[in-house]
Amino acid sequence: MKACQVFARALALCCALAGTAAVRWSPNDLLSARSVSGQFFVNSARQNSPVAEFSNHAQLVKLEPALVTVSCERIKQILVNELGPGGQWRGKIFLTLRPAQTVDDELTLVSERFKDGWRYRLDVPNPLERARFVRGVVQALLLEEANRKARERSAEIPVWLAEGLARNVLAAHELEVILPPPQLVVNGLMITPREVNSRRSDPLATARRDLREYAPLTLEQLSWPRDEQLIGVAGGVYRSNAQLFVSELLRFPDGRACLHSMLEELPKFYNWQLAFLRGFKPHFQRQLDVEKWWALQVELFTGRDASGLWSAEVSWAKLEAMLRAPVQLRRQQKDLPSAAQVPLTTVIREWDFERQRQALRAKLGELDAARQRVATDFLPLVDEYRRLFAVYLTKRDQAGLVLPGSKITSPGAKSVVREALRQFDILESQRQGLIPKPAVPEDSAQAETALTNRK
Repeated sequence: MKACQVFARALALCCALAGTAAVRWSPNDLLSARSVSGQFFVNSARQNSPVAEFSNHAQLVKLEPALVTVSCERIKQILVNELGPGGQWRGKIFLTLRPAQTVDDELTLVSERFKDGWRYRLDVPNPLERARFVRGVVQALLLEEANRKARERSAEIPVWLAEGLARNVLAAHELEVILPPPQLVVNGLMITPREVNSRRSDPLATARRDLREYAPLTLEQLSWPRDEQLIGVAGGVYRSNAQLFVSELLRFPDGRACLHSMLEELPKFYNWQLAFLRGFKPHFQRQLDVEKWWALQVELFTGRDASGLWSAEVSWAKLEAMLRAPVQLRRQQKDLPSAAQVPLTTVIREWDFERQRQALRAKLGELDAARQRVATDFLPLVDEYRRLFAVYLTKRDQAGLVLPGSKITSPGAKSVVREALRQFDILESQRQGLIPKPAVPEDSAQAETALTNRK
């Protein structure tokens, strides 16, 4: 209890220093929790009966301090998976859960500089929508990374970056991220039932639907959204554009490194676009280059004409071929070479890196072209293979120079190869789950129907 009181006083002091009019709670009214990494601290007032208007909102979730710390750690881990490691965290994030008065209560984020570094306070209405909670935590985590070397001023996170990454988190992991309070008691244990589909769905499915139904945003609209662009139907369209923008940036072989570099540059500029151009300097020299690139990505993304898509059977066969590399084999020294195909796992495991580089770059081009033609169910898998090869080439390049023809590799290179093969096995398992079922011959189907009718 004494620890709770100390934490309550410390949080009250932070609120006072920030100059905000915080609700005054006595220590006995507080519920507190700290995450396993020590980065997140959650403080909440004991709530009585919820406001009546909340009862009919299925999208609202009631937050409990202990479960919120777990959710925050999960969101952080998903961001690491999306962006790659960004270094050790330095700033603590304090979440204050306050009783919501309406479904539209604002969620606010405040950053403040102390002698030992930056601190962040996220003021969260409770209950609130899952998506708003995830967006708030994502923004806090991005701000914490951006400010690690900041001295004078806090960075400003672009709206598109926080919205796009939050949509990626929600699209792939919504049920695993948000942990609502238990609802049932089974054998003395409080549980909350959840139905989870183990087959990974297309994380860009909503964006694909929105960009076909509504005109895509220009780079200017995406960069500086007006208030009305972030609410209602318009808000959903904006987030779909932001998600596509972020996803395509991360598809660059060095996209993750460029994004981390941009975050580090943000505190140095009042205009995030200058930090963006510095971070993504290998790809864009001017703002006009970004505009042209974005227009091309939108055209490619929305240009998948359903009438021109391959069938599931053809998509399977095409992807099967793309996961093999052509070679010339001789049974004996005097024989003429004959054409053959080897799996890309053999290429990664046995070929020298210079040959790997040529083969995998060719496969990246094939996968890029296939994105416009494969059946919709295969599109996420094509993107995952594309990302796997791009990341592997980048990491393998950084693992050390190997002379052409040499099979001697450094321990770092061997580790990169092992991880690539492990990821390849995971994708192969997903690909096997997409094997098209053989079509039932029409005559057999008619005979079966007639037999059923007789019965």
